[in-house]
Amino acid sequence: MTRSSQHIRANILEFDDDFERTLRRKRKQPNPSLSSSKAESEKEEVEEEEKVMAADNRTIKELSASGLDNAVPICIQYPRAAPDKTDEFELKSSLLHHIPKYHGLSMEDPNKHLKEFEVVCSSMTPINVDGNILKMKAFPFSLLEKAKDWLYELAPRTITSWESMK
Repeated sequence: MTRSSQHIRANILEFDDDFERTLRRKRKQPNPSLSSSKAESEKEEVEEEEKVMAADNRTIKELSASGLDNAVPICIQYPRAAPDKTDEFELKSSLLHHIPKYHGLSMEDPNKHLKEFEVVCSSMTPINVDGNILKMKAFPFSLLEKAKDWLYELAPRTITSWESMK
């Protein structure tokens, strides 16, 4: 055994298979380096945080999906639908699969992408759905890489219509 490996082994702690219980025990022990009032306030903060965490009974799936209910770019603000149309609809996977993709590369033509995008959307718009809102909701799915980064970097509520999106 070399000297360096002896030094490393001296600093390695044994595996604690019940680390949560050990952590709680260490938190409850007073720390002599801290003043008693500071230690008490920290202890209260830790207890408060533990209560909040214990009250949160969401599953891992729910926690990972929180905040993504309306995962639209904040730069987009949808207009009101036309009087005889609805703005409540679900984007079907058949539409999303046919949408052309735009990466934002110098060799790509953004005008051609917009024309192809409008052709696909107009051919797949349901009868009672506002076509402009459908295009606004589907457009982020057509962007990839640099183009998507650009969209997410726009200021909040910059895009309020399909014309401003184009």
